[in-house]
Amino acid sequence: KLAQYTSFFADVVALSGAPPDREIPSLTLLNGYTARLVNQNELNLREAWLRTEFFGQRLGLTAGRLDLTNYFDQNAVANDETTQFISDALVNNQMLGLAANGTGVVADYDPKNAFNFKVGFQQSNPDATSLSDSIYSLAEVGYTATPFSLPEGHYRLWYRNNNGHVESRHAVGVSLDQKLSPFVGVFGRYGQQQIPGDWDRYWSTGLSFAKAMVFNPLDTWGIGYAQMRLASGEREHLTEGYYNFLLTERLRLSFTLQHVLDRQSDKFG
Repeated sequence: KLAQYTSFFADVVALSGAPPDREIPSLTLLNGYTARLVNQNELNLREAWLRTEFFGQRLGLTAGRLDLTNYFDQNAVANDETTQFISDALVNNQMLGLAANGTGVVADYDPKNAFNFKVGFQQSNPDATSLSDSIYSLAEVGYTATPFSLPEGHYRLWYRNNNGHVESRHAVGVSLDQKLSPFVGVFGRYGQQQIPGDWDRYWSTGLSFAKAMVFNPLDTWGIGYAQMRLASGEREHLTEGYYNFLLTERLRLSFTLQHVLDRQSDKFG
């Protein structure tokens, strides 16, 4: 058969209480789980999609209501706000520039060698009267390697285009995660987006630890740093550390400590 696997997924979220971003102003979200959340204190259907895989699971097609940042800019060390870093600046590249979820499609091709390829399109503005004014698209190439006799690492390069009425239509970024040992991993991201006459820039880096200096054998912890440098002169320096306890097979508890320093453009003349 041409199509071998088909799956359905829905993400329904209900959050109660104000997130810290309403009280602590910052350039990025301190709680990445609130990214693209419509309203507090009510049910929100963030994603609902159908995925089909072809040709021995080499080609996958996903269509429905999507959040393209879940499929691109992935990172094994910093990409899960439920068990890793919670700040949006450490969950995803801030130059991705997606403001809302919407109807879209993702195609990913994995030839079962070191490379893989992805392309995706999504409606980015629910108020637009035409898809020609609200198409957000991403393309990515990924490479898996074991450099210098190290364990496995993943290296990704992506390009973003947005044809809507936005200040920045083009951006490029990289994401890497590399195991230094079976228990220690390092990650890094860099991105820049073009705005009229200049560029906004972002980068982040950090470490994660498992089965090393932990209270329980399956606990994990990590430290990360992110920096935003906008063409307007605004700057942000964010540092975060987390410790994730494994309580049971299906229950985890995380403690997070953050420090954020924002500087406005008037301090730079």
